[in-house]
Amino acid sequence: MIKYLKLARIGNVIIAFLSVECAGILCGINIAGSWEIFAAAIAASLITAGGNAVNDLFDVDIDKINRPHRPLASGMLSTGEAKVFYGVVTGVGLVMTAFINVPTFTIALGASVLVFLYSYKLKRTIFYGNLMVAFVTGLTFVYGGTAVGDLKDVYPAAIFAFLTNLIREIIKDAEDVEGDGHVGVQTIATKYGTAVSSRISIALTVVLLFMVWGAYHLGVLPVQFLTVCGLTVLPIGSYITYLLITRRSFSEASFGYKLMMIFGLAALIVGKV
Repeated sequence: MIKYLKLARIGNVIIAFLSVECAGILCGINIAGSWEIFAAAIAASLITAGGNAVNDLFDVDIDKINRPHRPLASGMLSTGEAKVFYGVVTGVGLVMTAFINVPTFTIALGASVLVFLYSYKLKRTIFYGNLMVAFVTGLTFVYGGTAVGDLKDVYPAAIFAFLTNLIREIIKDAEDVEGDGHVGVQTIATKYGTAVSSRISIALTVVLLFMVWGAYHLGVLPVQFLTVCGLTVLPIGSYITYLLITRRSFSEASFGYKLMMIFGLAALIVGKV
C-alpha cells in the first residue's frame, strides 16, 4: 500500500482534494452538505494520483538520477503495476465526474488528456510543459465551480494557483537540471541555465505579489485577504526570492511555492467568510 501512496504522491493528492473543497467554500456553499463537491474532490484526487503515476512511467530514466527513491526508479513497483494503477484510478475518477454533470466531466477528461500529453511529450519542451501544469492546476478551481454550478468566485483562486505553480514548475526544472540534461530534456534550465530560471522566477514572483496587492486595491478581495497574505505569502515570497538570488536551494524554493499556494488559498477563504 505504501508504494502506491508514494507513486500517487499523497501530498499532491491531498492538495487536489482540498483545492476542490476550497472552490466550494469560495462559491459560498455548505461543503458538508454537498455530495457534488465531495465527489468532485475525490475524483480530482484520483485523477491527480493517476497523473503522477503516468508521469513516473515516462520519467523512469530521469528519476534514476534526480529522484532514485521514487517507486519505479527504485524498483519498488514494476511498470506493469504502475500502468494498472494509472488506468484504474483515472478511470474511476472520470466515471465519478460523469455522475455530477457534463461540464465537470468535460473538464476532468480534458485535464486527464493534458496530463498524459505532458508526461509523454510536453515535459520535454521549453516552457510549454510548465504552462500546461500551471493551467491544469488553476483549472482545478474552475472544475470545482462547475460541480456546484457557480464560477463567479473561483477565478481569483484559479489565477493565483496558475501563477504560483508556473513559478514552481520553472524552479523544479532548475532543481532537476542534472537528470533532465542527461537524457536530453529541453527546459529553461537545461537550455539557458539555472541563473535564467532564477531571474524569470523572481520576476514572476514580483508580479504575483503585485497582483495580491492589486486584487485588494481594486476591491476584488477584502482587507482580510490582504492581511493573511501580508503575514504569510509576502514573507515566504521574500525568502524564496533570496534563495533564488543566491541559488542556495532550488528544492527549498520549490517547497516554498507550495506553501505560498496553501496560504494563498487560506487567505482567499478568510476573505470569503
